[in-house]
Amino acid sequence: MLNLCQGPRYAILKRTIDVVGAFLILMLSIPFFIVIAIWVRMDSPGPILYFQTRITKGKKPFQAIKFRSMTVASGNAANDGVTSPDKQNRITRAGRFIRKYRLDELPQLWNVLVGEMSLVGPRPQTPRYVDLYPEIYDRILTIRPGITGLASIKFHETEERMLAAAGDNADDVYINRILPMKFKYNLFYVGHYGLWFDVQIIWWTLKGMVRKAR
Repeated sequence: MLNLCQGPRYAILKRTIDVVGAFLILMLSIPFFIVIAIWVRMDSPGPILYFQTRITKGKKPFQAIKFRSMTVASGNAANDGVTSPDKQNRITRAGRFIRKYRLDELPQLWNVLVGEMSLVGPRPQTPRYVDLYPEIYDRILTIRPGITGLASIKFHETEERMLAAAGDNADDVYINRILPMKFKYNLFYVGHYGLWFDVQIIWWTLKGMVRKAR
């Protein structure tokens, strides 16, 4: 039975858990959706939701959905790439809160329902970074990206510190230092994912959210 809950043999069960779990969480989260939507809209002009092209299983593009956490970019300001100092300055008050507790990612439950994402898996990446490391992403994208994942739990705070220290070189640091470190976690997950591993990652995610709330 254990082998049936690991790796590729776990795929059908994993998808079933994704659909049932995402649906239940969506239903339970409706009050939070309403409150966050009102706060985002009142905090700064612009749409409530933010759509960005990401890459899913099989290197197929899709539109990942988030609650908008930044002011709308003006002129030629770029939205692609990591959160550089310029983008940090655009984060709204509501945005800082929902990003801290990862509430901005709640709309991605819809991406899970329609089969573009999983509850657990490597975080979805933008086409630009996938194109920089095609062979590695050939391996990572044999499974669906997730709302939460091993690299997100084990490396997130380190990544934030590295990007903050990088200043205007944040993009170079992300490409040449952070991504290779995250690949180790993501490739390990791809090679070892299973029911118990997914349960552990969800538990670690919830513990991290509670710790931040203290």
